[in-house]
Amino acid sequence: MRGWRAALLCAALTLGGCRAPAGAPPRPALPAAQLPVAARVPITPDVSAVPVDAAPVPPRPTEYRHLSAADCRRLAVAGTPFADDLDRHSESAAPSHPHHRKKAARYAEASRLVRGYFADDLRNSTAGDALDEFFKLAQAEGQYDLLVAGETEVRAQLDDALKAERAGLKDRADVPAIRRKLLDLEARRAKLDAAVSALNASLRARLALAPGDALPLWPADPLAVPADDADVEAAVATGLHYRPDLNALRVLADGNAADLAEGVLKSINPLLGKLASDNPWVALFAPILAPFTGKPERREAETTERVRAVLAARERQAEAEIRAAAALRRGARFAVAARALDVKQVDTRIAELRKREAAGLNVTADLVTAKLDLLTAKGDLLTAATEWHAADAKLRLAMGVLVRE
Repeated sequence: MRGWRAALLCAALTLGGCRAPAGAPPRPALPAAQLPVAARVPITPDVSAVPVDAAPVPPRPTEYRHLSAADCRRLAVAGTPFADDLDRHSESAAPSHPHHRKKAARYAEASRLVRGYFADDLRNSTAGDALDEFFKLAQAEGQYDLLVAGETEVRAQLDDALKAERAGLKDRADVPAIRRKLLDLEARRAKLDAAVSALNASLRARLALAPGDALPLWPADPLAVPADDADVEAAVATGLHYRPDLNALRVLADGNAADLAEGVLKSINPLLGKLASDNPWVALFAPILAPFTGKPERREAETTERVRAVLAARERQAEAEIRAAAALRRGARFAVAARALDVKQVDTRIAELRKREAAGLNVTADLVTAKLDLLTAKGDLLTAATEWHAADAKLRLAMGVLVRE
């Protein structure tokens, strides 16, 4: 009895390829590339093909597809790639006779839960990415309007400077400096226009919207920032309870789907799973060789133990992510308060300058500067508000609740 088992063992090991492979011939060394030697020369762009008298950036459309943050999240969840395929996977279907095939029924139920949780994890991540781009679009569109308003002020300043120059008051008209300021605003507006187009294209893909729609998206959100911060401990408790990736690992930690657990472990790191031989003869003789290689129950227990270790590590990581996201959200709210105070102070300065102007004093230059400062302060406030909303979305993403809202 022992003799034929030993013979089969030797045959399987031989067919498995235990012989050392022959050494491959050494590759010849490639000759080192010889690059030309030259002196240092200035690096200047060649803009000879760019027309310097190009037409200004075209105006933005007058009609848009209004998109709220809630609709953005909902469409992203509904259009997440591969999520529905995970929910409808064939291995999640219950067997025809679950009472007689209890092991198969337990595996099907575990497959349904694990694949469902990972589908929700995909949806949660997609919604977080979509909301991040949504608030970037809100910031870009708001900054665009502020730049247009800034250009209007600078063009009026340029007209006054040109009039002063024609009147012989050249020392009071710094026309070249004003022109540089205007060109800088036009360049920033052109970059924002391109950024808006890129964000529209990306959001349409994430939300499964028609890519060829002529009407761009408009982020219809009030960007309201609350007065209080998130309860960090409650956020951690909620996240550890609802995060789909943690719940999927918890199902696998029960030990009802060892093969499925092996696939998940390999997706985390290929070396975490079992590295079985791909030799068909080894698979054929595996049941016979089981007494020599270890029982399947022991391997399943080892797989379950690795899943539990991964779960414990992921729970610690999830808690750290939630606490970090809550801290960023809190810092963003303080930034909003500081920027709002800056806007209020510039508003007060403009009101004082208007009083002096009404009293007959010449404060034109100071008033133009203050107006531009106000537009800059409003732009900083807009940036701070959109960053707070992006931080809030990241906190909900870390808690795993974007897919449940």
